[in-house]
Amino acid sequence: MSRATSYLLASPAGVLVAGLLLGPVVLLVRVSLYEPAGGRGFFVPGTWTGDNFAAATDHAGLRLLGFTAAFGAAVAATAVALGYALALFIRSLGPTARRVAVAAVLLPKLASALVVMFGLRQLLSAAGPVSRGLVALGVVAEPVTLSRNVFAALAGEVYLVLPYAVLVLLIQLGRIDPAWEAAARGLGASRWQAFRRVTLPLSVPGLVLAGQLGLMCGVGAFLGPMLLANPADQTLAVEVHRQAFDRQNWPRAAAGAVVLTLTAAGLGALFALAARRSGGGR
Repeated sequence: MSRATSYLLASPAGVLVAGLLLGPVVLLVRVSLYEPAGGRGFFVPGTWTGDNFAAATDHAGLRLLGFTAAFGAAVAATAVALGYALALFIRSLGPTARRVAVAAVLLPKLASALVVMFGLRQLLSAAGPVSRGLVALGVVAEPVTLSRNVFAALAGEVYLVLPYAVLVLLIQLGRIDPAWEAAARGLGASRWQAFRRVTLPLSVPGLVLAGQLGLMCGVGAFLGPMLLANPADQTLAVEVHRQAFDRQNWPRAAAGAVVLTLTAAGLGALFALAARRSGGGR
């Protein structure tokens, strides 16, 4: 099959994807340039203004954007670290146990993410089993609320991202021939040296992909910060929701969504560039 024929066959799907992607983005940008209607509608038709972007990028907006980027980086780093350890453990299991372990990792994805977040909120509440267990062990004198902080929001988002990171890393680890590690051990390398000089370098492409996935999900995090974080520790996605539904300021929400989209795309591009320069994208 020639390249021209391949392009021709793929063109309907390309047009569909482009339409579904570019259409909403163009509409979002246009809404962000309308004047707010002040509660008398979504926006003032026929108007143009840059005030919404000015408000989204003022001192408070940039501070919120910085917190969002830092939160995304924390989600990515935590998900990769935990996912890599879990993927290594699952890889060491036998075939049957490995299938059971993978099913257990994927099981939470069968439930609604909203249900999962509400479950974590109850688990970390003052009346939850974690708080009661700490009281029973004598760690704390009275029940404590472990949610409503940035660490609870981080735990919630990592919980949502972790299955994807584990799958990506398991696939990458499955591409590593066990004979290479056995050869390193046969040449006198310890288990740690074989891991550091054989397994870890060959795992880098999977680590990069899992990190990029975690970063994108973390930057766009909504449910974890909305349900588990303190109102003062909210991400830009939560602010977009607040502007749209609480304040009925749809142009301001659209401007925040545009800024969030550009931030996610920029961070993803920088991550990929850094990984390529370090050799992780090969």
